[in-house]
Amino acid sequence: MFHRTNEQTHDMYLQKTSGRRPCAAITVALLAAIQLSAAQTPAQPQTKKQPQKQAQQKPAEPASTAAADIPEVVITATMSDTESWRTASSVTVIDRRKIEENQYRFAVDALRNVPGMTIATPGVPGNVATVMTRGTTTKDTALMIDGRPLPANLAGSFNLETMALDNVERIEVLRGPAASLYGGRTMGGVINVITRSGKGLEKPRTTAYAEAGSYGTTREGISSLGAIGNLDWGLEASRTDMQGQRENSQFRQSSLAGKVGYQLADSLRFDLDTRYYTASVGTPGTVYAVDPDARLLSEFWSISPRLVWNTTSKWTQSLTFSHSQFRQVATGMGGFFNPNNRSSSRTDFLEYKSVVKITDGWTITAGAWFQDQKISRYNDTAQMLDISQAQTNYAFFLQSQAELFKGFNLTNGIRYDKYSDFNNAFTWRSGVSYRVPVVGTVLHANYGTAYTPPTPQDLTPVFGGNPALVNPERSRGYEAGIMQPLFKNKLSLSATFFRNDLRDTYQYLPPFFIPVAVGSATTQGLESGLDWNPCAMFGLNLSYTYLDAYDNTNMARLVRRPRHSISGSIRFQPVKDVTFNLGAIYVIDREDFDPVTFAQTNQKDYLSVRLSANWRVNEHLDVFARVENLLGQPYYEIPGYPVMSTGAYAGLRLRF
Repeated sequence: MFHRTNEQTHDMYLQKTSGRRPCAAITVALLAAIQLSAAQTPAQPQTKKQPQKQAQQKPAEPASTAAADIPEVVITATMSDTESWRTASSVTVIDRRKIEENQYRFAVDALRNVPGMTIATPGVPGNVATVMTRGTTTKDTALMIDGRPLPANLAGSFNLETMALDNVERIEVLRGPAASLYGGRTMGGVINVITRSGKGLEKPRTTAYAEAGSYGTTREGISSLGAIGNLDWGLEASRTDMQGQRENSQFRQSSLAGKVGYQLADSLRFDLDTRYYTASVGTPGTVYAVDPDARLLSEFWSISPRLVWNTTSKWTQSLTFSHSQFRQVATGMGGFFNPNNRSSSRTDFLEYKSVVKITDGWTITAGAWFQDQKISRYNDTAQMLDISQAQTNYAFFLQSQAELFKGFNLTNGIRYDKYSDFNNAFTWRSGVSYRVPVVGTVLHANYGTAYTPPTPQDLTPVFGGNPALVNPERSRGYEAGIMQPLFKNKLSLSATFFRNDLRDTYQYLPPFFIPVAVGSATTQGLESGLDWNPCAMFGLNLSYTYLDAYDNTNMARLVRRPRHSISGSIRFQPVKDVTFNLGAIYVIDREDFDPVTFAQTNQKDYLSVRLSANWRVNEHLDVFARVENLLGQPYYEIPGYPVMSTGAYAGLRLRF
């Protein structure tokens, strides 16, 4: 559904903006800007739909309709299809077109450009990524695939660094407290990965690609989307191999994923989602203490059936079950505090959801879910099972979305979670949005509560944790923002202020990185953006985030949270089938722990620039290339772990 809507929207935009003469001055300026890119601070892709080349459909709508006139529809903010501006929430959408044109290969690549989100990796592909949303920790942002939660690791986070995007239709990032719908681990928000489907396609499509480049990199993949009668499918397989730049930085991954749907009756649909991947990753450590032997071998698989029943024209019910397992083997590690080990995580999830449209302007969403998790670790060095934990929780949630009068929307939600091992939690959220007639200004505000239950790492004495810990970390968060479209929706400006008040929280401090109570903390700031698409051949996105993340108990800044982040992209389409994208991220003013002295110190700012090019040779063949870290400047997202130098990659994609 979303894929077809995006294509139609794009085609309508191309009709509206097909004239290229007004862009002549822009083109000249852009060429000069590209030549001077090393001396300038580029900008970031926002999430609005961009008028980029889409070759799968012919224009079929009136030329008078602009892309921005068709509201973007999102799922994650309300658990049902809702126009984004009506949700009262901050939602960023990274669609398939943006993934392909920017040549994002893994989830962390795409998420770097989301306003308010900080990504930090050890610089080696496949190594654990830190994902901080509005200054919260990695474990505070839930990761889901088509609304199904993924199993967490020992630290309560998810392995985004090994999540390939080959079968992903779009990523929706909901920022701000989301516990009233999704429960624990949502103080920062929710990342919902929505996969591809062949539903509605007139004929099957198969795509194969191959890519090669720097540091011994090769990637290959094949996918198939299609529908025959009541059956539809979306299948993909991919392989990635990288030798890496540092010693012991090899990365190998194989991935399989599939979604099969069958229309059992006019009102009854069955979906089955399955996925599997295995990855082998070298972990070389810091440049001050290189480890030539440490490696991680991980494996993930899941199977999830879903039944959707359109009971009436205004009532939809769904039942979803998911079983998933994550296993990891660590070898060549450093001894007592970092032993060779085998860990596993298993999650069973069951959810019932009911969406009732009471009137055209009032929708009620209600449901219940049950989740059972088990995590264990066998210490091969000590020959003992040193972690074995199991927990269950069930929850009930209720949400109301009402348009009280034209353009004025009110959203309220509550949820109750009961845990087997932790204190129970009651959370709520209230949001309001208003679209001003004639001028189209969108005003929105949102207030909610959220929490994060203790992780296995927090509870285990092996990591310095406290087995008696039962109080979850809690937060109260709010935001208020404005979005203004201008010049017949070709330009939009936005700004959102946010604040999160955290309590009962803690950090892992060096040198032993055991949990130390912070008590209370505050994260607050401003997310602002500009999205300008004056014509089909040119587009500009800019984003700026100011973040103040502070430990109120110890009177210190929270580490690894940059005070200023600027990101953006320039899209240039000089001819019909050739598109260039120049993107950059500039991170300013952050603190972290020195890898030698372990003191908390200021870290150097860094600028990362990325250039990609796509040429659609014909309807069956695409040629693409990109350069990462274009300026070649050495920098560290995490102290002691350098990112890779300039890398160039190229490949081709066949469609048939």
